[in-house]
Amino acid sequence: MSSSKPSPKTLDLLLQYEVGGGKSYYEKYLSKFTWPGGASGPTIAIGVDCAYYSESELSEIFSFLAKDQVKKIQAASGKSGEGGKEYAKSLRAAGIVVGWDKALEIFQKLTWPKFTKLAEKTFPGLASLHPDAYGAIISLVFNRGTSLKGDSRKEMVNIKNLIPKKDYKKIAKEFRNMKRIWVGKNLDGLLERREAEAKLVEQCI
Repeated sequence: MSSSKPSPKTLDLLLQYEVGGGKSYYEKYLSKFTWPGGASGPTIAIGVDCAYYSESELSEIFSFLAKDQVKKIQAASGKSGEGGKEYAKSLRAAGIVVGWDKALEIFQKLTWPKFTKLAEKTFPGLASLHPDAYGAIISLVFNRGTSLKGDSRKEMVNIKNLIPKKDYKKIAKEFRNMKRIWVGKNLDGLLERREAEAKLVEQCI
């Protein structure tokens, strides 16, 4: 089943765009809390944005840390945008560190299952796709969430409608069409990520 673990190409893509490609970059820049910008909250490990997890989820994810550190992390729930930026500074100052091996463990045991479940609920038929196309859509949900409301989400709605047809060519096109949202906004990383996801889907044709 596609959701049990990411395909190798999916994992490569996620590591590239979530943690700079792997261990060396992660340990240098991301093993302590960061704030990625925009509507993000305090973030650590492989894309664990604490603003979008409940306190109980955060308690489970970070159960290996000292209780006082876990309590401080739990308070990050709901803190996004500027509030998330300020709280990320507080978490960095507290000296909380998540090493690479633990970050990978969290991703494999908790993060990947969480997002595959969310994505499969939002996109019926998703699990029947080729593992790489499946992974590209999980990457999208990992990055943008599951909302399908509003003009900025119309390509995601189109992808939802194309999944039952397994029309990989058109699904890839919708990933590229989505770039309109970030053009000229100094968010080249998102433009590159959508292109990488589109190419991952196209390889399934």
